[in-house]
Amino acid sequence: MDCRLFVDEVGNDDLDHPRERYLSLTGIITKIRGCDNQITPQIEGLKEEFFDHRPPHKVVILHRRELIRREPPYQALNDPDVNADWEAAVLGLIEKLPYKAITVMIDKHEHKDKYKVWQFNPYHYCMTALVERYVLWLNRHHLTGDVIAETRFKRVDRALKESFQRFYHRGSDNIPPAVVQRCLTTRELKLEPKKSNVSGLQLVELLANPSHAGTKAKYTKQPSPLNFGSKIYAVLEAKTYCRNPKKLGIDGIDGWGQKWLP
Repeated sequence: MDCRLFVDEVGNDDLDHPRERYLSLTGIITKIRGCDNQITPQIEGLKEEFFDHRPPHKVVILHRRELIRREPPYQALNDPDVNADWEAAVLGLIEKLPYKAITVMIDKHEHKDKYKVWQFNPYHYCMTALVERYVLWLNRHHLTGDVIAETRFKRVDRALKESFQRFYHRGSDNIPPAVVQRCLTTRELKLEPKKSNVSGLQLVELLANPSHAGTKAKYTKQPSPLNFGSKIYAVLEAKTYCRNPKKLGIDGIDGWGQKWLP
């Protein structure tokens, strides 16, 4: 096996809540060697530098909500100078680490209006579109890989695993099953709890919300907020989103590094 796709979501699969209109899944593709030799030690070193991460005695897991609120163990970020250093370090890492990013976003209200009778679960729909792009990337580069996401709840995890297995065995409208099975090393979607301290999942945790905000702003033609997240999105757009190899610049991202559904 050569590669791994780490996945994180922003939003939920509720089709009716007026304030929960958009759901996105962001994945980062990295080679196993690059993850082991660069992503893991760099993320571990970042936590040690800023938050006194010292496993096994003190294990810090990066979690965006607490980081934004600067709650323990991230209270050091209340110091403006420390926070400035933290933001610079994060931007430096996400620019140089070896990965490619993909974000799939769904407008759940449009999805519900379009499919009056049959409705694909929005989360499963996004996951299928995301893994399709991963498989196409693997196939194009003659590589193989698997997929890891974070656990949520037993019932939804079981349903997501079953959806992933159906994709593995049946393929999709865009990819025949033989290609899926040649590129993916297992029919099992691997799920890890946050406490497992998986660096790839923590990296995509830092990227998912900025990518969600930037992607939504792009496709809805709304202004994007000018904050630290917008700086992360700028790096993704300039450096790390997957893109059509036949198109240069950001024009090649649409449909490759970003996908809008339905």
